[in-house]
Order: sequence, then structure tokens, then C-alpha cells
Amino acid sequence: MSEYESKELSEEELKQELQWINYRQKMLNIIEDKLLEMREVAEMAKNNNFTKEELGEMNIKLNNLAMQIRALNVESEKDL
Repeated sequence: MSEYESKELSEEELKQELQWINYRQKMLNIIEDKLLEMREVAEMAKNNNFTKEELGEMNIKLNNLAMQIRALNVESEKDL
């Protein structure tokens, strides 16, 4: 491999790395939005009087958001 080919490969690797970073940032922004939504639900449950059924529904929503967050994180992680 010539020095030129090596440099070109490095540039291509850097482009791929930048694409992954941009993708990961988008996923982290989505994760942040879901975490904020979880916080809102938790604070609402803490600060108000709800029936057991309503609290159960809120708990289901929190669990669903947590699963979505885990899935987004795994999907967007880079194999190190």
C-alpha cells in the first residue's frame, strides 16, 4: 500500500467516524427527550393524588420509555 492509499484510507475512516458521531448524537438527543418525558411522568406521579390504576399506567409508561432508551442506546453504540 502506497502512502497515498494509506492517507486516502485514513480520510475514509475519518468520514465514517464522523458519520457515526453524527448518528450517535441524534440518538442521544432522542434518548434525552425520553429521559425528560420520564422525569415529567415521575414528578407528576409524586406531586399528585392518583389511583392505583393510574399509577400502574404511569409505571407501564416509564417501563416502556426505559426499554426504548435501552434499545436506542444499544442500537447506536459503536463496537469497540
